[in-house]
Amino acid sequence: MRKAVFAWVVVLLVALVVAITGCVQQSAGQPVNKVLKVETGDQSWKTAWYYDIEDYITQDATYTFSIEIYHEEDATVTFQLTLKTTDEQYKAIILQDVPPATWTELVSEPYMIPGKPDDIYIEAKDTPNITFFFDNFVIKDESGNVVLKTDFESGETEGWQGNNATITVVSDPAQD
Repeated sequence: MRKAVFAWVVVLLVALVVAITGCVQQSAGQPVNKVLKVETGDQSWKTAWYYDIEDYITQDATYTFSIEIYHEEDATVTFQLTLKTTDEQYKAIILQDVPPATWTELVSEPYMIPGKPDDIYIEAKDTPNITFFFDNFVIKDESGNVVLKTDFESGETEGWQGNNATITVVSDPAQD
């Protein structure tokens, strides 16, 4: 009886550790990375948006932006990180090609925010109805301090929302 109780306690403790860390081991012993899956709409702006980015960045300040992107289309896709200001100006911060089935980090040059920031979004430029994944979105100030990082390890969308698109936190498709 004691062995059975002990076995159940061990099982419950392991389950608790997995639930708290959000980490499940793959057969190779590597933790499963969580990423944001984006199923876009019929226009490129119908994608994942981070509303109220002004909570993290301010007008006339300089920042660098980075994001890792993965897709499984047949060809290279151009992705763009776009800042929307409160006066409806749309500014491309990053524009870069991403090859298929390869995690690619996109990094901006230092970028001064022109106008009052409102929202930011990542789009597959000229490629509607695409499914892509992203991870490790980071904004750093001029001193290199991280002002915002989303990595989805919490299992939550961490402030990202779908704008006429479906977003979900999933396991990294490159680890499958």
